[in-house]
Amino acid sequence: MECEICGKETKKIFIAEIEGIILRVCEECAKSGRILNIVEKGNKIKERQKPKGKSEEEYELVENYGKLITEAREKMSLSIEELAKKIGEKESLIRKIEREEIRPSDKIIERLEKLLKIKLREKIEAKFKKERRDEEMKLRIADVVKIKD
Repeated sequence: MECEICGKETKKIFIAEIEGIILRVCEECAKSGRILNIVEKGNKIKERQKPKGKSEEEYELVENYGKLITEAREKMSLSIEELAKKIGEKESLIRKIEREEIRPSDKIIERLEKLLKIKLREKIEAKFKKERRDEEMKLRIADVVKIKD
């Protein structure tokens, strides 16, 4: 298997998020991002769980999610404490989410969307092709970018 950044052949591939893009990279290149999964040669890649009811489409959290949550909560006349109890989370977590200090998990996003009747995710239009054709994938990042040491 080949690293999508440097092109190095390796038996162990790391599925990593680097600068917002999910790539299959070697151990060295994986240090530049957040490791999501590790795949050994011959093993199948474990698919990340997708939100229930969602197809192959990818979604991302909207920019002003904290403000949307706060406005929807206030519109329903709920306090932070009441909202936290209804979705089974701590009040401090809800406060941090509303101030956008942390990004809520997909599970919490689903609960908030359902309870507050709002949309916190939007569809990502540009998708990375999952199918890899050798003819199309000859050029790698390392072929066009100089990597600093």
